[in-house]
Amino acid sequence: MRVICDVRDAARLKSVLTLVVVLLATISAAPGFAQTVAGTMTTATGAVQLQRGATVSGVTSGSPVNVGDRVITGPGGHAIVTLTDGSQLELGESSNMVIDNQALAPAGGRAATQVSLFGGVLRSVVSATGGTPNFEVHTPNAVAAVRGTRFDTSYVQGEARPTYGDCRKFSDVLVYEGVVSLRNAATPAGGIEIPAGYEATVPCDVIATLPGPIGMTGAHSLLGGVVGTLGVAPPPCPVCPVMPPTSPPPLPPPPPPPTIP
Repeated sequence: MRVICDVRDAARLKSVLTLVVVLLATISAAPGFAQTVAGTMTTATGAVQLQRGATVSGVTSGSPVNVGDRVITGPGGHAIVTLTDGSQLELGESSNMVIDNQALAPAGGRAATQVSLFGGVLRSVVSATGGTPNFEVHTPNAVAAVRGTRFDTSYVQGEARPTYGDCRKFSDVLVYEGVVSLRNAATPAGGIEIPAGYEATVPCDVIATLPGPIGMTGAHSLLGGVVGTLGVAPPPCPVCPVMPPTSPPPLPPPPPPPTIP
């Protein structure tokens, strides 16, 4: 009798587990549930790999990219991921990023996007449709929140820079269009705003530097690696005021002639 009960209990448990699996699959497929597909790999040249869970594989143009996937480029590698809202992520060579979140709002409104950059350079071209962008790029020591549409983010560890002492971690942001808010990752508030044509840096665990014109502070950009189809040369300080030419100062008057007594 005990053996018969054990067999029945095992059968009931198996039925319950099967039902749970079916319910979870149904819920995951239901409209409005958390979106899994983040976008599509629209460009993959050179050494480009995609890590999904414990599996690392090569990718080609047209491959789907899911939330949680890690995209890795080697020397000479170049990848562009087009997200479900039309935004694009262009990864330079020797770079490493994870798409943490990409979820469209109801009725196809503004997407909530979060990307983590662990090394290298990432160019973000944020879709301007659907309202104010909800788009963030996180590095190990900084957060760049977007109210613009095109900017570069880089994270470099292990190199020294003049005037920064022993610091060896730098997050750089260069803004080409719009405005980007930049802050240290450990500081929930108190960031700075970087307008178009400017760049700024978060060194180690301190606050961001004041913005300076692009190309003048030593910040890393995508132009340091492979310039992709979205790459453009940074503007030559488009926000710097144009100073009118100045005339040379007038010559002093000649000395008076000597007087004759």
